[in-house]
Parts: sequence; structure tokens; C-alpha cells
Amino acid sequence: MIRDIITYPDKRIEIISPDLRAFDEDLYSVIQDLKDTLEAKQVKAIAAIQIAVPMSVIVVKKEDGSFLEIINPRIIRKSGSIDSMESTLYFPNITQNVKRYEKINIIYQDRDANQQALKAEGDFALLLQRKIDYIYGATLANRMKNKGRKEFKKELAAGGVQGSFESCPTVFKRDYVSSVLMKILFFILIANIASFFVSPETLISIQKYVGYGIIVTSILVVAYFFVGYYELNVEKSCTSCKMGLITANTLYYALATIAMAVMSYFLLKV
Repeated sequence: MIRDIITYPDKRIEIISPDLRAFDEDLYSVIQDLKDTLEAKQVKAIAAIQIAVPMSVIVVKKEDGSFLEIINPRIIRKSGSIDSMESTLYFPNITQNVKRYEKINIIYQDRDANQQALKAEGDFALLLQRKIDYIYGATLANRMKNKGRKEFKKELAAGGVQGSFESCPTVFKRDYVSSVLMKILFFILIANIASFFVSPETLISIQKYVGYGIIVTSILVVAYFFVGYYELNVEKSCTSCKMGLITANTLYYALATIAMAVMSYFLLKV
């Protein structure tokens, strides 16, 4: 069945599509609808959320006319950078230049739940990245810098397209701070456990590095909060609930750091 493709400013495009666990007739029906809609609209690929179905499914029409069914995709490797002039059915008659990866490796499942993998580069890699963005609730607008996004809004308005234009980036710098922080906390935890099995000489070295680790994590907790606060001020379209999330995460990291410090004090006498 041919389905309508949702367009701006329909907010359903921002729904994150969960991974599929049931590979059943409902899935097969959605895949067939995607194929019918893809053919009718004469496009190369389509994600389920584009027809307002929040499923982690993409259908691609290959050059030989057959279809590639991609379920629960994950990009596991990426390399290179390329400028891509892109258009999308969600923003009709609009073309924008964005940065994309030149090559990607993905893993996914087929309709029988079998694990698959593929490598893509060039136009095919760009196509897959656009569709995978949709699965995570992102659109072409999420790939733009603030300046480009403002110009994009004006272009939409000039074309008579009305509606709010809100978009938050899909990746934040504070996530990198969080990643480093969690790795150091994990190291401290392992060091505390190792203290039961090492010699006194080794324990002295562990004490020193754990002490450094606690200092660094304390600094990173503060950095996480202020980097997050800065990003939300830059990204004015992000809602205030995001600030609540940053505050909650900061409190979580602070408590985790305190817990590791107390544990180290009693086990290592740091």
C-alpha cells in the first residue's frame, strides 16, 4: 500500500525508532508499504518513520531493481569527510550542503533476523547516513551549523512553509567529557578491587594513580556541567528539559566520584 510521506513541520519525524524484536507479519507489511511508497515516489530509499511508522527499518532500491531491507542498523566504522549537497522529502524543494562521512561500515538484520554487515562509500554511504539519521529522530537540519540553520529557516519561509523550526544536535561535546569520565571511574573501581591481590609495593603505585584519577574526575564533573550549559546556550532551540538532564547527569557523576573516593580512602588510604 502506498503511504503518505510526512513533511515539515510534522513533528513525528523526530520520534526515535526503537529496535525491532518481533520479526513478524506486521514488519513484513510495513516493508511492503515502504517498497510501494518508494516506487510511487520514485526515490532511492525510505525509512519507516518517513511514513510515520516508528520502526528501525530502511528499504533501499538497488541498481538491479531489487530491494535491500535493512533492520536495526548501526554504523560501526566511519572514515573520511565529504561535502554533500542534499535534498529530502521532509523539506520539499530545499537543497543544503552538509558534512558527511565518505565511507561507513554498518551492521544490521534482515527480515529473518539474521545478522548482516556491509561497507558503503560514495553516494551509497551518503544515502544510508541520511536514512539512519531519520531512525534516530534527526533530519537534514540537525547536520547544519547554526548559521546554515537560520538561512534554511528563511528559505523555508520564502517557500511558504510555515511552522516552528526547532532542532538540537545529535552529538554533544559533553558526551566526550562523559565518556572520558566514565572510563576513569571504571579504572578507579578496578584499582580498588585489585588492591586485594597486589603486593605492598604495587599498592603504593595504585594509590598514586587513583589519587590522580579522583582529582581528574572531579574536574571533569565540573567541566561536564559547564560544557553542557554552554552548548544549550549556543543551541537555543533545545528545550529546558535538556538542562534538567545535564544537571541530573552531573549529580550522578559527582556521586559516583564521591563513592569511588570513599572506597579508595578505606581500601587504599588515598
